[in-house]
Amino acid sequence: MSERRRRGRIAILGLPYFGKMVANLLAERGWKAAFYAHPGRNPKGWARLVLALARADIVYLVSSRVDIGSPQDRFMRFRRRPVVIHWVGTDVLIALDEHARQNISTRLVEAPAHWCDAPWLVDELRPMGIRAEYVPLPIPVLETEPAPLPERFRVLMYLPVDAFDREVFDMETLLRLPVELTEVEFILIPSPAESLPQPLPPNLRTPGWISDMDALYRDISAIVRLVSHDGMSFMVLEALSRGRHVVYTYPLPHVVQASGFEAVATAVRDLAARQGAGTLALNEEGRRYALSHFDRETLINDLDFRFSKLLR
Repeated sequence: MSERRRRGRIAILGLPYFGKMVANLLAERGWKAAFYAHPGRNPKGWARLVLALARADIVYLVSSRVDIGSPQDRFMRFRRRPVVIHWVGTDVLIALDEHARQNISTRLVEAPAHWCDAPWLVDELRPMGIRAEYVPLPIPVLETEPAPLPERFRVLMYLPVDAFDREVFDMETLLRLPVELTEVEFILIPSPAESLPQPLPPNLRTPGWISDMDALYRDISAIVRLVSHDGMSFMVLEALSRGRHVVYTYPLPHVVQASGFEAVATAVRDLAARQGAGTLALNEEGRRYALSHFDRETLINDLDFRFSKLLR
């Protein structure tokens, strides 16, 4: 019996970036892994997936709804083989809202294996009766030597375009920083200028969607990510792996944890002053943390092991 056949079939639904990436990595290890676009609440879309889901040894949901009457709830009425839900951020907030309305499906709490891509999500799910494990996703960090910090201090900020996604971002602080810190150059992605309150200060660049993020990371010294809720941020880890400095709402090793305008502005001013004095070096400790804890080979091997264990 071939290795591919022994490892079985995995049907992956959910967030496309994560789902396609994991499908490709698992396929390299002998799984018959396929990503399918999530049909949402479209019955015809789910009907088109019936055969693929029925044949799958494991159904892997990268983000999921767990409310009563959701398609996933109805699916679990008939599913007897393993299902995994991998929680990644905003899906937890939606579940918490449903929990407050006492609208959580017992099937979806008890039957699947629950994994989280950030350790704090494990604690957030616990009040719903969901016993989850922290299982990092294989985020693509930079393994080659990073570029030195640029001569000019620049800060990269992230603010989504979509209004729903913006709800968890501290938009007020993000837009106030360049107004108050006129000596610092800021770059905000991916929201274009026309999607932001006008007028914009001259030290704020808004290039919109960026296809070459590596070139952008080479051009900045620090990133600022300010959120009321988050999963494990790819952007934070990408920046750390490149030796960049990070100001982040959540506690991670070798980042500056800060929230609210005053604390964030103080952190940015400190970094800018250090670069101006010639004492700001690459964030080597942050780089080592990202490379050691998010080594892609190690993490995909862990997923491989976990899926194999589910089949056994």
